[in-house]
Amino acid sequence: MSEYGIDIALIQETYLKPNRPRACAIAGYVQLRTDRTHARKDGTALYYNRSLHCCPITIPPLVNMEATGCRLAMTGHSIIVIISVYFPSPKPLLRSDLRALLGLGDAVILFGDFNCKNPRWGCAVMDKNGEKLDRVQDRLEFEIVAPSTATYFPHNDTYRTSTLDIALTKVVALNLNSIEPLHRLLSDHRLVLLKMGPPDGGRPVSTVKIIDWKRVSTAFEKIDTPRLNSIPDDISTIEQIDHAIGALTSHVRTVVEKCEREVPASSDRRKFPPDILELIRAKNAALYHASAYPTPEYRSRARALQPEVDKITTLDKITSWRN
Repeated sequence: MSEYGIDIALIQETYLKPNRPRACAIAGYVQLRTDRTHARKDGTALYYNRSLHCCPITIPPLVNMEATGCRLAMTGHSIIVIISVYFPSPKPLLRSDLRALLGLGDAVILFGDFNCKNPRWGCAVMDKNGEKLDRVQDRLEFEIVAPSTATYFPHNDTYRTSTLDIALTKVVALNLNSIEPLHRLLSDHRLVLLKMGPPDGGRPVSTVKIIDWKRVSTAFEKIDTPRLNSIPDDISTIEQIDHAIGALTSHVRTVVEKCEREVPASSDRRKFPPDILELIRAKNAALYHASAYPTPEYRSRARALQPEVDKITTLDKITSWRN
C-alpha cells in the first residue's frame, strides 16, 4: 500500500470472520468489510486512505455476488461509488445483481474478481457468464476496463491463464491513466493496479523513470556486498534456495533503483508510426460518438477498436524496447 501510494484497495476472498473485527487492519487506512458468515461466502473488504472524504454505504441484498463499498467525494467530480466485487464461479451472473450495484450512485466503479471469461478482455475462451456480461453492457450502460495481460495464473500449469479481475465503470469522468497486473505476493490472482486521474484540464504532469544501464552494469561488477555474501556456497535445502533468490533479487532491485531518475513523460503518440496514429484517431472518434450518441452501433465500433489499438500499440512498444 505504501510502495504504490494506494488510495483505495479492494480485496476479495478475505475469509474473515465477524468475531475478529480488528483483523487485518492497515495503519493509515479505514477498513470496511463484508465478512464470511457461512460456507458459500468468501468475504470482501475495502480500505480507503484516512485523508480521503469517504464514507461506507449499505449494499443491497445480492443473490450471487458479494460486495463492500464506499462513497468518495472529490473536487471536480460528482460523488463516486466504489465497490469491491467478488463473483464466485460457477454461479450464473444475474443482471439483477449488477443492476443493484450500478444503481447505488450516478457514478460507479465496480472492481474485483468477476470470474467472467471473454476474449474481449483477454481470455482464451468465452464462458456463459462472460458472454452475458458482454451482452448486458449496453442495457445497463457501463464500460468494461481490463488489463491487457492476464490476471489469473492457475497453480496447475496445464490450465490456461485468464483475465478475471476487471472494472466496470458507469458515468465516471476521470481519465483512465492505466490498468495493469502487478506480479507481487503469492496469489494465483495477481494484484491489479487501476490509476485514474482528474478530468481533462486538471491532469497532473506525469513522469517516467529513466535507468542508466551503464551504471547498473558497473555496479553489478562489484559483487562484494553483504546481501550476496550471505548466500552460502553449498545450497542444499529449499530454505537456502529461497534465501539466495531473495538476496539476489534484493541486490538487483537496489542497484537499479540507485541508477534511475524521473523525467517528464513525453506523449507516446508522437512516437507511433502513421498507421497506428490513424487507428488511434479512429478509436478516439468512435469513443466520442459512443459517448455523445450511445447507440448500439457506435458502442460496438468503440468496443471493437479499443482492443485492436491496445494490441497494436503494445506490439509497437515491445518492438521499440527490443530494438
